[in-house]
Parts: sequence; structure tokens; C-alpha cells
Amino acid sequence: MSFKHNLKSILLTSAALLSQLNTFSQNSFIGLESLFTAPKSYTLFQTPAPLSIDGELNEKSWKDTPWTDYFINIEGENKPAPAYKTRVKMLWDEKYLYIAAELEEPHLWANKQPEKDIIFRDNVFKVFIDPDNNVNDDFEIQINPSNKMLFLVMNKPYRDGGVPVTGWQPIGYKSGVKLMGTLNKSDDTDKGWIAEIALPLAAFSFNPMNIKPNGGLRINFLRTNFDFAVKDGVYSKALDAEGKPFPPRYSVWTSQGIVNMHYPERWSYTVFSDKAPGNSSEKFILPYTEQQRKYLWLAYYRQKEYFKKNKRYASSLEELNIPEESIIEGKKNSLKQESTSKQFLISIKEAGSEISISVDQDGLISNL
Repeated sequence: MSFKHNLKSILLTSAALLSQLNTFSQNSFIGLESLFTAPKSYTLFQTPAPLSIDGELNEKSWKDTPWTDYFINIEGENKPAPAYKTRVKMLWDEKYLYIAAELEEPHLWANKQPEKDIIFRDNVFKVFIDPDNNVNDDFEIQINPSNKMLFLVMNKPYRDGGVPVTGWQPIGYKSGVKLMGTLNKSDDTDKGWIAEIALPLAAFSFNPMNIKPNGGLRINFLRTNFDFAVKDGVYSKALDAEGKPFPPRYSVWTSQGIVNMHYPERWSYTVFSDKAPGNSSEKFILPYTEQQRKYLWLAYYRQKEYFKKNKRYASSLEELNIPEESIIEGKKNSLKQESTSKQFLISIKEAGSEISISVDQDGLISNL
């Protein structure tokens, strides 16, 4: 048998093995497809002039800045579309992250309960930020049509036993709301409202000029809408047959794939440009490390499923039906797991590389 024939056989065999490995890897994702759709991305341009935070959005920088797509159902585009349109645009300068949201709303109303209840209980717009893309120590910012705000810090997601910390406010934040209609007036039809927020970058220990291209801050937005009733001209949440409010409807910019915003790995990507608005957007390229993370999240989700069923974590990847090797962009990657009944650490590393990425039982992403 000739050397040429042997080489051909080896190449064909290798290709077949790689194909089988890829098929095995893809089969491992069955049932979790909604959690692996590609998050959207947005280019933030740098505003050359200060912005007046009043909800008007009449500065040139805002006018030159593109809106996002309209929001979709929190579970994804294959679910019913939201009843009312919502979209967002963003900018930044050396001090602030600027966010503007436009919300269509024919009935503007806001909670009149005690201060601690104003955000949680009625219609609201929320911002979720993971400043270092490690899925822990994240921020939630809420605003309602009365320009009332609430700030939360999460040490880790609720799914992993996270506890929200309230009572914190970023020093120097600014907010403004423009009503396109009248608040709490039930006998007319409104157009909606605009929320404009300036968040100090220092509050998140985030410097856009120090991050690598196509990396860093992750962000998503949530809009909640409750069904309502009007009695004696006063708005209140509509109640079901048991006297409980109907659950709210949720719309987001980029799909969560699940009715839960506290999956930071599902939030959108950002690109910070030092160019002024009006320039063409800088193309987002998904970093190779984000493709590696896909397999870490697969193992993480399967471990959580396993724990729920067995009251312990799996001791091996084989128990989770996850291959120890995967092919990413034609490159071989190895998965490794260390675990006890109550903890685990799963890492991935490209062949020949000295750097690995890991995720643990708290969803914390680390570089090793």
C-alpha cells in the first residue's frame, strides 16, 4: 500500500472522527437550544459633547445614534410579540454610560405605594449590567414613568443562591423622563414615555478604553407590563378569579430563552468605539473565548439538572453525556471537571494553549 494511499486513509478517518465528535457535541445541547441562541450586540459611540439628561434626546449625539431593534418576547422571537413597542440607544463618554429607552404606552400609570414598592409592583423599565462578563457581581437598574429609580447589586444570580443588595445608589447618576401623554389619567390615550439615564462608569469599575475589542460589558433590558383595571378613574393591576394580579408580560432586547433575566450569560455584547455618533457601526466579532464558554454553560446547565434530580453533582462529564473533547473553529478543545457532591469546577482549554476558562457551581467564570 502506497504512502499516498495511507495518508488518504488517515485523513478520511480523522475527518470521520471529527464529524462524529461534532455530532456528539451537538446532541449534548438537545433540550437547551433556547439558551444557546446568539445574543445581539451594540456599538456604543463616544459623545463629544455633554448630554442634558431630561428625556428629550434632542442633542446631535442622540440624533445620530441608532436605535436597537424593537424588543421581543423574553423567551425569544418564536413566542408572541409584545403588545407595545420598546427600543433603546446608548452612548458613552469618559464619565458616563448613557441609556435612552423609548416605550410605547397608551396608558401611563405609576405605582403610588410606599417608596420601597414603587419599582417592584408596577410597570417598569430595567437595565441589567455585567461589567466584567464574569456572570457574578452584576447590577440591576430600574426606572418607572414617575422617574423613580431603584438600584440592586447581585453577588451571583438567584439560581445559585444570590442575594440582592439594595440601598445602594451610584454617586452622580442622573435620570430624566419625558411623558408623551398624562400620568395616571385614565380617560385619555397616551403615546408613551422616554427614559434617559446617565450611569457613572466609576460605579462599575469599568473603563471602556481598557477593555479588549469585542469584550467586557454585557447588558440587557427588560420591560414589564401588567394588565390593569380602572375604578373611579384610578389605575390598578387586574386581578384573576382568586384575587391575585395576573403575571406581567416581559419584553427584552435580546432573547433570554427563559422567563428569567438573571442569566447574565444571555445578555447582549457591547463594542465601545472612540468615534463620534454617525460613523458606521463597528462589526462585532464573537471572541473565540465566548465560543469556548458555550461548552462550559452546557456542562453547567446539565450539572444543575443533575443536582435537581439526584441531590448531588455528577462526578464526571460522562454522567452528564458531555464529551471531554470538542472542536471549535476546527481546533481541538478539552473539557475537564473536578467535583464533589456539592461543588464543581469545569474548565475548557484549547490544545496547545496554556490558558483555560472555568465555571463553577455559582456560575462564576474565571480565567486559569
